[in-house]
Amino acid sequence: MLMNVAELVRDAGIYPELAGSRVLIAGVGPTCGIDVARVFAEHGCRLILQIPNPGPETDALLAIVAETALDVQVHHEAIDEASDALQFAQEAAKTYGGLDVVVNLISFELSALEGISSVEDIENLVVARLQAAAQATQVAANRMGLTWTNGSVLNVLRMPVPSSSAEVALGGIARTVLAAMTRKEAGMWAAQGIRINAIAPRLDLKYEASLYDDFVTSEPEIAAAALYLASHDGEELTGYVLDCDTMAACR
Repeated sequence: MLMNVAELVRDAGIYPELAGSRVLIAGVGPTCGIDVARVFAEHGCRLILQIPNPGPETDALLAIVAETALDVQVHHEAIDEASDALQFAQEAAKTYGGLDVVVNLISFELSALEGISSVEDIENLVVARLQAAAQATQVAANRMGLTWTNGSVLNVLRMPVPSSSAEVALGGIARTVLAAMTRKEAGMWAAQGIRINAIAPRLDLKYEASLYDDFVTSEPEIAAAALYLASHDGEELTGYVLDCDTMAACR
């Protein structure tokens, strides 16, 4: 049912119940997150945006969302370690007295493979990169539980199209680790009405657009999926890893 994500998000509409929601979007940059922030702003949400590398694109985004969002708070500090994510998530949860929606945009640059010589090294790299998202997910879910909030956490894995078997291995391991994390956290929080889901690319050296007809194929569709999962329509959906075309995850 849910694996045909393209059909689901292309039919997505407006969700008035999201008006006033407290939304944290971490990892916003010029290549990903702009559409996610925009659609939640258009729904009249209160936004907390973590923009580690601001530039002309993100400056333009802030000008746009300021016109429609109920409120906007912006942070530019980087989140590279689990301890950074812990502190930031705790502070973000206090901004509006809690969180209703969290979207973590997790970026993997393939240059990180430089000096990597074994599958074990790739696994260690993936675990280190995902620790921050895992920490943020746990803090956000715990805060939602304490405040009796039926919230949504969505982790979006971003990677460029691979050009080597090592890059395919990195993507495959990252997706597997993210899926395991998603299922674990979803199981822990489901009884409290907190949904934990993820979006991750399927990586293939022989990329063909036709293979991805049933996948999320653009950042606006990632944004639409985030809206759907945060809405009443997505209240029964948790523990899923949705497929996306690699080019949708990193333009």
